[in-house]
Amino acid sequence: MSQDVITVKVTSGSNGYLRIRSREAATAVGRAPDGQNAQDAFRAGELVLGALAACTAGTIRQYAKTHGIDALEDVSVDVTGYESSAPSRIAAIVLRVTLHGGISASERTRLERVARHCKIHNTLLQAPEVELAFDYRATAAAVLVEQELNT
Repeated sequence: MSQDVITVKVTSGSNGYLRIRSREAATAVGRAPDGQNAQDAFRAGELVLGALAACTAGTIRQYAKTHGIDALEDVSVDVTGYESSAPSRIAAIVLRVTLHGGISASERTRLERVARHCKIHNTLLQAPEVELAFDYRATAAAVLVEQELNT
């Protein structure tokens, strides 16, 4: 296993949202208080799709930069996820990558090839081991209630 580690922390945020933090970055995730899609917070599935799109675009940009493909002016990625419910998941993902600039046919071929090798793409194709562990921390009020029930 690699020595590189990515850490993210999720805690309760405002308006019932969850707050995701990593390094100095943070964003809100969740639904509106009425259970509908919130307009000012991401849903978890959107973050998965956004991570894939950003990783793909970033991989293309970095490859172009380090391999002298100066004609690449910009990269944009539109991604669509198709949900399924047995079990609940994103069952299919379609990415549409747009490469801007006067890129030659051979450069396009190289960029298309490298786009399929970003870390998130690789992770989705080769599912990681997922370990789920729980910690339990009683609040002072919960401890008092427990003590009263046991007396």
